[in-house]
Amino acid sequence: MIQYDVNPGQNTIRRRSTESSVTIPFERTFRNLDGSRPAAGSPEELEFNFCGCGWPQHMLIPKGLPEGMPCEIFVMVSNYEDDRVDQELVGSCSDAASYCGVRDRRYPDRRSMGYPFDRLPRTGADRLVNFLTPNMSLLDVVIRHDNRTVSRPAA
Repeated sequence: MIQYDVNPGQNTIRRRSTESSVTIPFERTFRNLDGSRPAAGSPEELEFNFCGCGWPQHMLIPKGLPEGMPCEIFVMVSNYEDDRVDQELVGSCSDAASYCGVRDRRYPDRRSMGYPFDRLPRTGADRLVNFLTPNMSLLDVVIRHDNRTVSRPAA
């Protein structure tokens, strides 16, 4: 996971989909599941199956439309020092830890999976905008599709 120090007021954080803590690499999304599967019941098969968990990097946001597709994004900031869990990661993949957890370890932070949407809302929070607390925000965004192909670097 990548962490950022932020200051009071406006901050700009830029991230590529490859830096997301919910995605898996393009290559793992399209791997040959039959041709490369380890022996059934082996530790290697457990790792193989776990490494397939995650959202594809190239699908992190919708494709959008040439004229733009209006969307809303939810953003939440927390104090990493309050949430961090110091632990060694196990296995060869932990890139989608926020989506899949960490194999044989505690979730990568002290909050439960799905936090803050894993609980019933407080009274009066019948819409997302009413659910927000001072460390949360909703932002209007427009996703535009540019019909071009970007070559991927060779691995």
